[in-house]
Amino acid sequence: MKRTSRSVAVVLAAVYVAFWVWYGGNGNPLRPAEVDQLTQQMAAGTKARGAEPDLRLIDAFRTLARQDDGREFYMVNLMRYRQQALYPEGSGFDDDVEAAAARYNEAVLPALIRRGSLPILLGRWQGAFLQPEGAEVWDQLAIVRYRSRRDMLEMAVALGRENAVIHKWASIEQTQVFPIEPIFDLVFVRGAVAVLLLAFGVAVQAALRLASARGKP
Repeated sequence: MKRTSRSVAVVLAAVYVAFWVWYGGNGNPLRPAEVDQLTQQMAAGTKARGAEPDLRLIDAFRTLARQDDGREFYMVNLMRYRQQALYPEGSGFDDDVEAAAARYNEAVLPALIRRGSLPILLGRWQGAFLQPEGAEVWDQLAIVRYRSRRDMLEMAVALGRENAVIHKWASIEQTQVFPIEPIFDLVFVRGAVAVLLLAFGVAVQAALRLASARGKP
């Protein structure tokens, strides 16, 4: 019984260590050579699809990379969707906006999770409150936690290679995206995982004790 309990504790501790490493958030800043390589890969991936690279977007990635400190950060995404999806001619996709957005999300979510990054919040616009005259009106807001700027650039390269961004721009009419550095954060992902593993361990121990008690004559 004691040996089994120790084995459960060791396994759960190993799981948490693996999660901690995967979730990261304290890496090395991007080197200039890495930034050049990644942005060149973005451009090459676009050209391989027969399209011209978006130089404004690539420059935005360069600016983001120059601010890199190797630590986790959040991206705030403000989105306004089209009435009908707008795909390039001959793409083979229809004009269903929700279907286009779903295709993009199906590509993005696995790419995020592979890199220890997670959507933290997705919300719908519920009207204006305090805003300057002429301010944009949005449909949705999303906040995504990235393990590092390196992960975000590598994900952008991968999604560009898969041409997943075609679904994003087919569904989104206008977007504004900007990074934020957490100052005060109540999203305790590391702590929540630790609590869940602890609760699971306690439940397993209780089940083992009950099974042991039932097995006694």
